[in-house]
Amino acid sequence: MPVAVAPYAREDFQRVAGETLRPGGLTLTARALAACRFAPGARVLDLGCGPGATLGLLAEDGLCAAGLDASEEFLVQAAPRGPVVRGRAQELPLRDGCLDGVFCECVLSATGDAPATLAAIARALRPGGLLALTDLYLRPGPQPGSAAAGCVAGAVPREVLTRQLEVAGLAPLFFEDHTKLLTELACRLTMALGSAQSVVAMLTGRDPACAGGPRPRLGYCLILAAKETP
Repeated sequence: MPVAVAPYAREDFQRVAGETLRPGGLTLTARALAACRFAPGARVLDLGCGPGATLGLLAEDGLCAAGLDASEEFLVQAAPRGPVVRGRAQELPLRDGCLDGVFCECVLSATGDAPATLAAIARALRPGGLLALTDLYLRPGPQPGSAAAGCVAGAVPREVLTRQLEVAGLAPLFFEDHTKLLTELACRLTMALGSAQSVVAMLTGRDPACAGGPRPRLGYCLILAAKETP
């Protein structure tokens, strides 16, 4: 079984996770959207939009929404739901302070450079603009002795993630643990793939039979943060 392919690019993962390609579907998106309380017509970016599920929800809520993704295939799927542009999260092709909000859902840990991505988000947000972030994180406890790959490679402890936000000029407003949604997705993947070992290999990029040490204690969270005002 190939483990070098990102989960979101695999057909078996896509069948199980659905068009959002993440735990919980649009559950946390809707929760974050309610918390943000954007004004009608607010300019919001769906960063790493994938097939465009969040982009569609933002547009339906009356926002001026656009999607960005590095995958041309995903952009073709997302285009019917709103304007899209191809680009990298670390180098947003947007002018400074042009956005009221950014949704970055299960994307940050997969970029390979969270600090650069958060800096790009902060640059594009206006002062007081909001970042809705959902992602993997490492829960307290024994961690793997060797570096993980795949989506897990960018997962960090909560305190590290909080510090990364603060360094970028993004002040965390609240943190919610939603690991239950990750567990539910993992259970469905186990049923589809036939074994928990296959799911671990998919998420970590490591063959459990060869990897030494404990498995990473993964959690899943929702964070709302605001760009600090001068």
